[in-house]
Amino acid sequence: MTRLLAVLLLPLCGAPALAGDSASAIVWVRTSAEYEASARQAYAAASRALREALRDKYWTAALEQGGNFFDLPPAVILDLDETVLDNSEFQARLARDGKPYSEETWSSWVAEQRARLVPGALDFLTRARASGVALFYVSNRVCNPRNPSDPTAQLLERYGVPLDRGSLMCKDGSGEKGPRRAFIARTHRVLLLIGDDLNDFVSAPDDLASREALSRIYSRFWGERWIILPNPMYGSWERAVPSKADALK
Repeated sequence: MTRLLAVLLLPLCGAPALAGDSASAIVWVRTSAEYEASARQAYAAASRALREALRDKYWTAALEQGGNFFDLPPAVILDLDETVLDNSEFQARLARDGKPYSEETWSSWVAEQRARLVPGALDFLTRARASGVALFYVSNRVCNPRNPSDPTAQLLERYGVPLDRGSLMCKDGSGEKGPRRAFIARTHRVLLLIGDDLNDFVSAPDDLASREALSRIYSRFWGERWIILPNPMYGSWERAVPSKADALK
């Protein structure tokens, strides 16, 4: 781990501060037993919750769920990046090259189809599909699942991830996920939400106090209806931090 951290940090003498700040987080995701254990623990909790949710027709995980959902077919909604797909190699590349994130570099990475699977994801998804649960992937990737050569769909299919291409719901407009969850909730009972960012569960503003309040309001959902994966590399939380220097005081 020390050697990999050194490799990441060496080129950063003149690099943007963000790359250096995130190097340890990237190394943790790419090398630590603790990251793998955390991811597998999250999916183990999801498996237990899924069994309970299937037995309880009044169970729903989506705040957008309304009406008489009790007899709707069951579904799980998942994010993709850092939830099913591990893009830490892309983050490491940016850090090594001293480059900031851009839509161009991200699009090139997606086209390479080199993301790995998050530990525990495939086993959970396979079991969920075998239990008759529909799987919806609500992602802010730009993709077109109707295109046979779409790199995101091809990558998931190559890994054997259960996928009906119509259930891959990519970025639309602002990237707000609430409307897509609501669309799914009209036809399915949403048993679980699984993601790595607060916005994968509830629409969250970009200020710390509001985000902390939302996390507490729905505290009974965590680990039961809402399963969160560890991602210290990036996320909407960064926009909520007014100053990294102040946060370290």
